[in-house]
Order: sequence, then structure tokens, then C-alpha cells
Amino acid sequence: MKKHYFSFIHCADLHLDSPFEGIHSISPNIAEVLRGATFKAFDNLVDLAIRRKVDFIVIAGDVYDGADHSLRAQWRFHQTLGRAVESGIQCFLVHGNHDPLSGWEAGLSIPSGTHRFGGERVDYISAKRGNGELARIYGISYPSREIRYNLIDQFPKDRNQIFSIGVLHCNVGGSPEHDNYAPCTLDDLMSCNMDYWALGHIHTRSILRENRPWIIYPGNTQGRSVRETDARGCYLVKVDDSGIAEADFLPTDVVRWAIERVYIDDFSSMDQLMDALYQKRENIRSNSSGRPVILRFYIYGRGDLHRELGKQINDITSSLRDGEEERKQFVWVESIQVQTRPAIDISQRRLVEDFVGEFLKATEDLRKSQDACSKIRQILNNIPGFPVIAEQIECFSENDLLSILDESEIAGLDMLLTGED
Repeated sequence: MKKHYFSFIHCADLHLDSPFEGIHSISPNIAEVLRGATFKAFDNLVDLAIRRKVDFIVIAGDVYDGADHSLRAQWRFHQTLGRAVESGIQCFLVHGNHDPLSGWEAGLSIPSGTHRFGGERVDYISAKRGNGELARIYGISYPSREIRYNLIDQFPKDRNQIFSIGVLHCNVGGSPEHDNYAPCTLDDLMSCNMDYWALGHIHTRSILRENRPWIIYPGNTQGRSVRETDARGCYLVKVDDSGIAEADFLPTDVVRWAIERVYIDDFSSMDQLMDALYQKRENIRSNSSGRPVILRFYIYGRGDLHRELGKQINDITSSLRDGEEERKQFVWVESIQVQTRPAIDISQRRLVEDFVGEFLKATEDLRKSQDACSKIRQILNNIPGFPVIAEQIECFSENDLLSILDESEIAGLDMLLTGED
């Protein structure tokens, strides 16, 4: 069995000092944990690097959350990076769309032993141990925020005898969930004779290809919203003396996000529903590896509890939050999204020839129309408060608009059926 010749950590998307999204009515204690979470996650990463005695760290873009990054973020990044350098660990980084070189404020120099790639062309620098060359790291930073063209052609096509790592902040395959910056394909990446591609930009970790070349998105080091659930961290890559690599995910996150779903169909009382919510909360706590969690509940289904939920949802949320702000491993219920239906067969109720039936027929006709989303937008444009929410509505996807229709149908049905039971 061959011994590991060298090792490195691949990370990306630190988004230092990023605000957490979707947190309302949060306690000061929990808010304090969240404010420092992105910094602490990077501290955890450097601690891992020192403990595992890696030779170098590769950071594939978006160190900061915005081009005009704060002095606080720069200072903390440089201080933490300095700890790695003092332990003999080289650091290599590129900048991405959130922290392009055009927005760089040169008030603080990066520590000696750290290499930041420029934005004019792909360059390389050697990672060394003493006078021996371990690997060649090729990279390019974003000179400005929006890089809409393929950068792969700038990477070398000839194979080196030295293990080669390409560092790029990009969108492989045009993922619709992220801006299409530096777009490229798997074939593009494989056309370059890299042994490992250290990618950034996509926040969910994924291994696009194993073995030469490894092509990996490590995801971000700390989840920042309910869209970024589960463990977040980096990859520890070990390379043996024949150039064969292996990669293992290591968590660095401080706080985790979670979504839990509950269905009311089988519950006949609020006590049963509360028991289910409490049980799911405790299961989340038990399975979060000792980390605190921000939790969102979705409640679905059709049943008698539908109308009661609408009246008591604030009390339910408060009950689930009681005492959590005082716990180190808190599970804070960020919100409870109620998407239940009344205990009736809506398809059958739609057939009844009365005002309620006509209302349900109208919503169904709208839902099935070819230009449903355009019509929903037009309806929203005509509501009195439109100027206040116009910018948010412009960002709604087709699924968002159809969800609004579904929720409006249920809300309208509830109002129309009041007193009918």
C-alpha cells in the first residue's frame, strides 16, 4: 500500500461576514452565534489543516460576500490565514464573482506564504516542501464581477509530470440555481491535463468526477439560509507518490439549517401535532453532530386541524422556541410554513353549483391556462400594495407564482367556508 506523499485542503465560497437570510424575531444570543458563524467556520477549516498537517490550502473564490468587503472581514481572513502560514501551510486563492479583483481594497496585504492569482491570464505557482516541488497550481481570478465567458481555453493542455491542480470559480453544465459565470462543461475540464479541478461557485458539494481528473465542488464552508441545509465544509485531498488522489469531505460549519415536513392527515388533535413537532425537533438535535440548528417546518395535508392551525401558528412557534436561546446546541424554529387544506374533497366541492364552487372553478381554470403565470403576475400588478412589492414579484419563478395561486385558493376557501360547517 502506497503512502501519502502530500495532502491539501480544497475549499470555496467562504462568504465571510455574510448576513444570514430569513431570520425573524431571533433572540440576541442566537443572533450573536450567527454573526460569527462564517468566520468561525474558516477558523475550523484552518484548525483542521493544522491538525491534519496538510501541505497547502486551495480557496476557489468568494472569500468575501461582496466586492466592497468590510475591513472586519479582511482582517479576520488575514488573521486566520496567517495562522495557517505560521504552521508552514502554503495558501493559494482565486477571487470569484462576489469578491472580484476590481473591488479589492488593498488596505491589508495578504500574509507571506499566500499566493493570490491575478485576473489577466491563467498562471501557475508551485506548492513546495522544502526545495521539492509537490504540485503545480493553475488559477485565474475574476477581474470583475460578471465573467460570462469560458475560461478553460486559458488552462494548459499538455500533461506535466508534476501533479497539476486547476482552480476555477465557474458554473459547470449551466446549473440554473447559480449565475452562469465562467460557464464550461465537463468535457472542457477534461480537455485540460489537470489531475484535480478545485472548483467554486456552486454551494452544494458534489464530486463531478472521481480519479484523474478529480472534479469537485466542495460547497460553502457555512450554510447561510434554509436553501443550504445539511453539513457544509471542505475536502481533504491526499496524493500518493504515484499521483493517485483520494478525497474526503470534512465538515467545518458552526450552525446547520434543516427542513422538516409534517402531515396533519393522521392527527385528530393539536396535542398529537405538537408531539410530532417536538419529536422532530429533538431528532434534528440528536443528528446534528453537536451543532446548533436553524429549523423550518412545513405542515402539509388535509384535515380538521387546518383551520385551527391558522389561529394558533404563532403560539405553536413560540412554544417550540421556549428555552432554546439558552442552550448551546439550540434548535431554533425559524418559521412554520402552513400549507394544509381543509378536510373536504376540493375536486368534488368544485362541482357544486354555488359561489364557492364557482370560485374553485375559476382558480382551476387559471391554473390550467397556458399563460397562467402571466395572468397571475397581472393580478398581482393590480393589487393596491404592488409598488411596495414590485421588485420582489419580479424575482418570482413560475413555481413561486403557482404556489401563490395555491395558497390564495386555500385562503379564499377558508374565508368562504367560515360558518358553513
